[in-house]
Amino acid sequence: LPALERTMDIHNNQRHRHILRATILSDAPPHVIKDVINRFPDSINTPDCSGKYPIDIAVQHGLTWDGGMEDIVEAFASAEETTELNVCSKHGVKWENGMVNMMQRSHVVDIVERMEVSTGLYPFMLAAVGEKYSYDLGSIYHLIKSSPKLVQHFGADNVEEKFSGKRKRSFVEKIFAFAIFK
Repeated sequence: LPALERTMDIHNNQRHRHILRATILSDAPPHVIKDVINRFPDSINTPDCSGKYPIDIAVQHGLTWDGGMEDIVEAFASAEETTELNVCSKHGVKWENGMVNMMQRSHVVDIVERMEVSTGLYPFMLAAVGEKYSYDLGSIYHLIKSSPKLVQHFGADNVEEKFSGKRKRSFVEKIFAFAIFK
């Protein structure tokens, strides 16, 4: 890594800091991913020419939680000054590949019911965006199920009334209905 570090310093422009992406795509072992994050901290929040961050590449590539995803999530959350749960929600980390780990942490209960500042969305909403970011249905379901206060906030008192009409339901409405009536 020292030789690589010198090479990276030659190209001090942010566009050339895609070493983490290359590390993920080459299926590097977790300790190498962690070393790259530590030696090249700017690489964690530098998008590529498509606007994708290393977290997006890791999710698309199917990087496992123990295979380096946890380190990427922690570093990205720190760099973006947000919570790890919000990073997982926003970038489509699959339920079985990290979100379940996030939900098992004791401090997450409060975060699930806290709006993310930059978007104004709650974690279950971030997880359901699906347009710019990818989404995971399992994560959306478990986030909704774990936050009954939010369901009440969005009108759970008359949910049956809202969903009994003949109009076509949106994706999020279907998730709400599934989580509430399970």
